[in-house]
Formats: sequence, C-alpha cells, structure tokens
Amino acid sequence: MAGYDTNDVAELLRQLGANAQLLAEAYVFGSVQGDGSDGRKIAALHKKSLLRPDDEPGDYRVSAELKRMLNRLMRKQSSYRQLTDMGKVIDVLEDTVNDYRLSVIADQHDDAEYYLDQLDELLYEAKENLNISLDSMHHAISSQFGFVSTISAKVRENERALAYAQKLLTELQQIDPETCYEWMNWACPIELARKISGFIYWFNQTLPRLRYIIDSMRLSLFKLRRDEKQASLLRNMARYLNKHPEFEINEAIFEDKALPEKLCFAAPMLLKTYIDVTETAHEQSLVEIVQSLRKLNVPTRVENRDVASVEILDTVSITFNYDYFEEQTERLFELAITSGQAVSAVNFWQDALQGWHDQQQHIDPTSWVELVFSSYCKLTNAQQKLIDIQPKGQQLVGISHNWSYSDIVVKVN
Repeated sequence: MAGYDTNDVAELLRQLGANAQLLAEAYVFGSVQGDGSDGRKIAALHKKSLLRPDDEPGDYRVSAELKRMLNRLMRKQSSYRQLTDMGKVIDVLEDTVNDYRLSVIADQHDDAEYYLDQLDELLYEAKENLNISLDSMHHAISSQFGFVSTISAKVRENERALAYAQKLLTELQQIDPETCYEWMNWACPIELARKISGFIYWFNQTLPRLRYIIDSMRLSLFKLRRDEKQASLLRNMARYLNKHPEFEINEAIFEDKALPEKLCFAAPMLLKTYIDVTETAHEQSLVEIVQSLRKLNVPTRVENRDVASVEILDTVSITFNYDYFEEQTERLFELAITSGQAVSAVNFWQDALQGWHDQQQHIDPTSWVELVFSSYCKLTNAQQKLIDIQPKGQQLVGISHNWSYSDIVVKVN
C-alpha cells in the first residue's frame, strides 16, 4: 500500500488509543454528546471518520466501519444483510482482472501492482462479507435468536432470516464459478492464478454451508412455532382459569340458616387450590406426606428367567402353493380389460368348466360368484376405478336392503 504514509497510519492508531474510553462509551451506550468537555476530541474523531453525527443534534455515534470491526472482534450479533449483489461483484472482479492483464501486457508494473492489490481487496471483502453473513446466521440459530426475548419475536426473526437465506442461495446458484477460470486464459502470473483459484474453491465450499444453515433454520422455525403454540395454549388456559375459578364462596354464607351453628361463628376459611409452602404450620404435614410417598417406591424385584433350549431343525424346502381359482378370477378381469366388453362370471365359469375338470379343479357356481366378488374387493383403488362390477339378483323377502346375487358382470369403465 505505497499510497499511504506510515506517519498518517500511526497518527490514526494513536488517536484510537488516546480516545479509547470515549469511543468505548459511544459504542456501548450508542452515542456521546459533543457539547461537553470532550467536544474538541469528538471533533477530531469526526474529522478522522471515526465518529459520525447522530439524528439528534450534538450527538455522535461510532462510524459504520469501526462498529462493524468492533462487532466482529467482540463477537456481537450483527446483521446478516451485508452481502452486496454477487453478480455485480463478479462483474467488478472481471473488470479488475482485465485492467491487470492489460497492465501486465504493457509492462506497466506500477499499475499492475495497483490492480492486483485492488483485486485482492475485492476478493477479501466479498468473501469476508459473505462469511460474516453466514456466521451471523449460524450464531442466531445456535443462540435461538437470543438477541430478542419473546417467542413471537424469535419466530419473526427466524422467518426473516430463512427468507433472506433462501433468496441468497437462489442468487448464488445463478452464478457459475467455473467461468472465472476464463480470467486465467492467458499467460497470467502465478499470483493471479492463486487468488482466482482460491476464490473458486471458497465459492464451491460456501453453497453447501448455506444449504446446511437453511435446513437448520427450517428445523429451528418448526421448534419455535411449536413452542409458540404451546405458550399460546398455556396463556389461554391461564386466562380461562382466571375467568372460571373452581370454587366461588358466597360472602353471605354465614347467614344461611341451613349452616350449622358452629360454622356460623367460626373464622372464615381460606380455600386455595395449592399448598402454601411458606406456612410453617403445614411443614410437618408435608414432611409426612413426602416420607409416605417415598415408602411407596418399592424397588422392583428382579426375577430369574427360565432357561430353555432351542431346537434347531434342518432347513426343509416347502413347495409353493397357490390358489388356482384366484388366478382364474384374475383371468376374468384380464378378459374384461382386453376385450373391452362386459363379461359375466357365470358365463366365464360355464366356458372354463371343462378345462377345469380336465385339470381336476372343481368349484360350484355359488362359490365362484362369491370368489369373484371377494377378489374384486381386494383390488387397489386405481384398479377398482378401471374395473366395475354389476351384481345380478333379487331382493330377499322380508329383509330390507339385502339381496341374493346369482351372477356378477365385470366391465371396464
């Protein structure tokens, strides 16, 4: 940084050290007044851009750059909305690399060094701003948004942070870092290649980290909303109990003639729904209750388990058996689908009866109709939407809504 004098930098650092207490008060308390005995010091700090005027006349606040540095060093919660548009950052980096390339080709070493320093600062600022943003979001999640106290405020902060992180991920996913390799598509010095390669590697490592933060934010938002719902239920329950007490004693109960005479002249009894532990008169009774409850906690006896031997038999192959007529019902449904026409279960039984007898398979028509109906009920919803059945029969005498079916017609919808 040849453009700066070491004396100027030393003078600035001396002013920071000499006015450390004043700057600390402005940082901690938000602002300081410049009309007191420190007016001359505040004016000097304002001239060095270490303090800036506040909205209130005569008050001064810490400058944004100094406050950002102090927040980072003090690990204080800072805003995560610090990243500028990464697309614009890429454009500025590309222009800087182009200026550096032209300076190197023209053997302008001073200009090339200046543009290389500019590139280094731009890369550092871009990475630093995004890292600070991610660190701030991660700290907010880890602390359950501890910079706000109420659950509703935590939910709002979580929703805002999640929306910002999703928008940031969408913007970063639209950038292809591999195009940055084109900046090195010439005989560039190794310093430039190292900086660009490091930026590409950092960018590729940042996206998975951001996705992990978004997943953590979604989980945190789910938990906070659950806690908010539970807190709301508890508040509503407390409000209901306050409006509807369990016991409400009439103040004129001592005038009731049905009340025993002893109670009429007795002191009023204070009824409570809880035990007042601060009342020393209840101490002995509470101790006895606690001791009696402890005696009820009898340890469970451990019983010895019975020991038995397990007999391991040889593996025996079992022949697979299937229901022959269930397969025939499937063929009935298949025939209705392939032909596209309605097929009667009884007609199908009559046509296939001879072939079944040849294979020594027998079933009566009543059982066959019942099997077709039960097989249709086992079909999935999608299959039942494709296939429809129409039972045929007559209503039973003396019984309402009950029919005797003699046949089932299968058709395709």
